[in-house]
Amino acid sequence: MDLKKWRQLYVAFFKVGLLTIGGGYAMLPIIEREIVIDQKWMTMDEVLESYSVAQSLPGVIASNTAVFVGYKLGGILGAISCVLGVITPSILIILGVAAVFNQIESLVIVQNAFKGIRIVVLALLCHSMVRMVKSSIEDYVTLFIALSGFVFVMFYEGSPIITIIIAGIIGAIIYRGKVS
Repeated sequence: MDLKKWRQLYVAFFKVGLLTIGGGYAMLPIIEREIVIDQKWMTMDEVLESYSVAQSLPGVIASNTAVFVGYKLGGILGAISCVLGVITPSILIILGVAAVFNQIESLVIVQNAFKGIRIVVLALLCHSMVRMVKSSIEDYVTLFIALSGFVFVMFYEGSPIITIIIAGIIGAIIYRGKVS
């Protein structure tokens, strides 16, 4: 892999890091646009697979996803390029905000801007959720696993990590010998 490809990976994930507001889930539509639609480096199923693995590991989902996607596209240096790309905007923005936030946080316009940002992040999360459901629910078994996991976490305050591990074990047992 050459320097041009590493630069492309860095720039793609720089955009993801720059435009993702609201955490790891909000990055999916941006990754879809950059990686799947614009660059055509991966399919959405491949991105969701990487995202699912990244989500089940400790650490920041955005960085974990960048590592998995980058590694798949360009090995270790691809992973490094993507991680550096996704974290650079955050570092620069946080440094800038930290320098002025105490002076502007009480301004009504700033508080109102955050209200608007929060609601659009919610819309992005809903969009990502609908796309994930459409591509992940393949049959009654996957529907059952999804609903069971949702109920366990939502109503019984179950651990997301334990839920992911149990779902992985159930999937491995039920689908053993089957190829997607």
